[in-house]
Parts: sequence; structure tokens; C-alpha cells
Amino acid sequence: MTISAYIVNLLKHYDGIEIDTNHMSDGSDQYGLFKSPSRDIKEFNDSSYQITEYYQFLARQSGVSRSERKEADEWLEDLAYWIDDFPYNYRFPALDKKREVVGVSITGSPYPMEADNDDTLYQIMLSITYIREREEI
Repeated sequence: MTISAYIVNLLKHYDGIEIDTNHMSDGSDQYGLFKSPSRDIKEFNDSSYQITEYYQFLARQSGVSRSERKEADEWLEDLAYWIDDFPYNYRFPALDKKREVVGVSITGSPYPMEADNDDTLYQIMLSITYIREREEI
């Protein structure tokens, strides 16, 4: 399983949302996860290492009326809190390929990127940190 697929499966537990990776369909209530080009690595003496990768989570919400925009803001804020609280309430699901997730976090506040007459596109920056054991040959 890719790390992108892992994040998509994790976020499905919040409100049953369906998320595309590296793509987002047109229309309201559409979600996409896009990987950022940067990643941080911390080496350990036991040949394992810690990787932190960064992602943009985009949410297109209906934003015609003031009440819809308010509901979208509340939904995104609740999602951010759910991610913040996840490690305190649940265990991270298992990951394959000798990898173990140790953290998922919001690295920036949800904010609107663009709006038109029908929808508003919001962005949330996420990070995921996991430990990977190197495969010895």
C-alpha cells in the first residue's frame, strides 16, 4: 500500500469521505490528496529511519450561501481536530513493507484557495511520519 492510499483509508473514517489521489473531480463535495515534493529523513543506528512526507488535502465544498460556507468551515475545523486527536483515541492502522506510522498531523490551518459562484476550494496541509526498517540483502 502506498502512503497516499494509507492516508486516504485513514481519512475515510472521518465522515465516510471518498478521496481521489493526485486528482479531484469537478463539482461540490469532492476531495483530493496530492503529495508534496519534500520529505524529511532521520537515520537511526539500527538501520531503520524515520520519514516525514507532506501532502495537500483539497476539499471542494458548496459555497453559494453564507450558511454553506459556515458549514464547510465547521466541517474542516472538525476534521483538523479529528486528525489532532486521532493518536489519543485510536491506534494507527498497520502499514506493510516493514513500516510503522508514528504520527499524522495538520501542518497548516484549513484555508480557502479559490471560490466561484458555486463552490469553494479549501486546502489543508498534512504530514505523515513513519519508521521504515531497511531491507538487508
